[in-house]
Amino acid sequence: MANESNQNNSEIKDFFVQHGTKVLVGLVVVLVIVSGIVQFRDSRRAAAIEQTELLGKGYSFLYVNDKDNALAEFEARIQAGDVKGLALAKAALFAGNIKYEKGDFDGAIALFQKSIDNAGSVALVRSAAIHGLASAKMEKGDYSAAAKLLEDFVKEFGKRTGDKEDRYQKEEPLDETPLVPDAMWKLVLLHNELGSKNKAKSVAERIVEVYGDYVMYADRAKKFLAAQ
Repeated sequence: MANESNQNNSEIKDFFVQHGTKVLVGLVVVLVIVSGIVQFRDSRRAAAIEQTELLGKGYSFLYVNDKDNALAEFEARIQAGDVKGLALAKAALFAGNIKYEKGDFDGAIALFQKSIDNAGSVALVRSAAIHGLASAKMEKGDYSAAAKLLEDFVKEFGKRTGDKEDRYQKEEPLDETPLVPDAMWKLVLLHNELGSKNKAKSVAERIVEVYGDYVMYADRAKKFLAAQ
């Protein structure tokens, strides 16, 4: 039993080092691009159309996975000052994700913060930027700051209650972003690394209770709890 516990702890540490701070950007990128296309189609205001069009070239580079040119395009739009508000938030989010993937965490942090500052109340963009910022802070070893960001993230965007009857009746509130269970798992790792064992356990139990249908995260949480 002790050997199994030690093995589980080792695996958790290995996961933290290798995978604990990966950003789930793919889904968010697709959703944000789709929202931009919908905004473009539905908008009748010239200013909104112009702002969406300014991001079009960058979107095209992302579509063919040409991240170097996408980054150059988004940074050019940001530096030129010709994108504002939500368009600026999207450009900074995409540029931040690319810099993160390239290992430029300081550059990613600055861009994610710019995205947050300009996203307003648009949950999909704001949540992705906060999640990215926390992940970059983790990569920099600033675990306390990352934990605070993710705690606030879960409070702001996590709406599910875990009530099985409400879920069956389709009355349970929905999270405002698909990134909540990933953020909670990162919190487990962070609290554990910071020595807050009870907090880590509490978040892991919450994952099992509320996000049992997210099998990957529920299984990781169960494995963590079994090792305690």
